Amino acid sequence: MKRTKDHDQPPEGRSFSPWIWLVMAGLLAAGVRQMRQPVAMRNDDTRPLAVSRGARPAELPDVNNRQKWLHHAASFTDSMAEPAADPLTRLLQALQGEGDPLKREQLFADFLAGLKGGDMAAMLARLQDARPADLAGDLSRRVVRLWADGNPGAVAAWINQQPAGEQRQLAADNLALIWANSQLANAISWGQSLPDADERNRVLTAVANEAVRADAATALQLAVTLPADSQRDDLVRRAAAEWAAGDAAAAVDWAEQIPDDTLRAGVLAGEVVAWAKQDPESAADLAVEELPSGRLQEDTVVSIVQRWAQQAPEAAAEWVAQFPAGPLRAAAIENLVVQWSQKDAAGAQQWLADHS
Repeated sequence: MKRTKDHDQPPEGRSFSPWIWLVMAGLLAAGVRQMRQPVAMRNDDTRPLAVSRGARPAELPDVNNRQKWLHHAASFTDSMAEPAADPLTRLLQALQGEGDPLKREQLFADFLAGLKGGDMAAMLARLQDARPADLAGDLSRRVVRLWADGNPGAVAAWINQQPAGEQRQLAADNLALIWANSQLANAISWGQSLPDADERNRVLTAVANEAVRADAATALQLAVTLPADSQRDDLVRRAAAEWAAGDAAAAVDWAEQIPDDTLRAGVLAGEVVAWAKQDPESAADLAVEELPSGRLQEDTVVSIVQRWAQQAPEAAAEWVAQFPAGPLRAAAIENLVVQWSQKDAAGAQQWLADHS
């Protein structure tokens, strides 16, 4: 039999050569180093990157994790900048530092222009706690008016859900002003539906005041339903005077039925002064016949004479000349001459000389 050579087949029990052990030791060491590598430095790791405080993106070897770090940093920066970027915050800050009234109005106008179509209720809720309170209140009034211009019914529904307080009162007063000028009947209906008596009377007073020029008769009918006080009486006088300017006979007939003597005299005085623009002679006769002697009558007659003298000074002078001597005649002549002299000084002086 042929003998096998030593290098063709190792004899039984013979160990590996030394270089094989060296290769295996190197592989083992590499594996250990890989296992001991920190998580943050392993490129195949898809878990969120743990960044130590003060680390910079350039120090992070993984590109994807570096982009995540930059994204989170940018989000944090944006969140810190949000209060300064908020339009309401910017407006209030700008208003505090602006002393020019025209520029302040422009700031308000620009803000409200951007608010159109927005959530008015949400803005009013923010303004309730905004500071400074005076600027927030001013802006609340403007927001309510803007909202009421477009949708007064929605404002009314919102007010009905608000608790009693300054913001509700402010909103109700401003809605009354806007709604009375656009939809008077709806404004009255809403005001009458308010459950609180004080709020109801305040709103109806505001509605009636706004309605005086547009619909004096309706304003007067509304005014007489309000509790009697000086504010209500002043409203009645103004509404009656406006009515008399258009229909003096009807207004006077109504005023003569007022049971309170003081209120009746005040209403009639306002009516005859308004009537003097169309028929000063009839108005003057009514003032002398219906008004009690005293300061109210004197002031009313003087007002009529002033208007009459601008239209027909000779006729006014003839009427004044019939007065008996006394404070009323003296006050009427003085005002007659002043008004007459502005148009015809020579004529006024001649008349005065003839009647002195």
